Amino acid sequence: MYKKINVAILLISIFLVFIFIIFYIEHINSKRKENALIYYNQIIPIITLADALDADLEYSDNYGNKGILKGGEENLIRRVSDDIRAYITKQNNHMYEYRIIESDKVLKCIDNFNNNMKNIRISRSDMKDGCIVEKTISEGEGLGEFHECNDLSALIDYMSRKTVDGEYFIEVLDIIGVNGSDIPGRIVYITDDKTEKVLYENDTLNLSMLFKDNGR
Repeated sequence: MYKKINVAILLISIFLVFIFIIFYIEHINSKRKENALIYYNQIIPIITLADALDADLEYSDNYGNKGILKGGEENLIRRVSDDIRAYITKQNNHMYEYRIIESDKVLKCIDNFNNNMKNIRISRSDMKDGCIVEKTISEGEGLGEFHECNDLSALIDYMSRKTVDGEYFIEVLDIIGVNGSDIPGRIVYITDDKTEKVLYENDTLNLSMLFKDNGR
């Protein structure tokens, strides 16, 4: 009798330990996925910016593994997404840190960005001359007063800011239309001599366009 009771207790104990292990593994996996997604959300402004700049991206981890992803030759957002997915599914045991590699080309793009943010104006294309209200990109998108980004670090900080609605600035600047919408408008560039250079009569801008030399 006692032997049967002991065997039953042993079997129940084994079963409970097995259940505990299953729940523990599920918790660890869930936490792993949660941490990976939080990290991805934190780094996505940098990866998106690198893609828009066609800049090279360095990746590294705490184990000495590192390399360079070539901007313009592969989709950086897709590659980083694949890296995060590989970590979640335990194909990789670590997540990489990513850094945009500064270059003369990147610095020129930053200069173009500053000029475009200061000098581009957008208005509705269906309004008569006396009713046209031209706005800078910052005014139209509700990003506050724009201050020049003097280097790559300042640009990353700017793009990583969030609006009152919780959107990264870089997400807001993905598509630029009339008054913070995706409605096409008349887009002009105010040149050094204060004349208007018409870029588009009825169109929108995207993030990559902000790094082009539109004042030429």
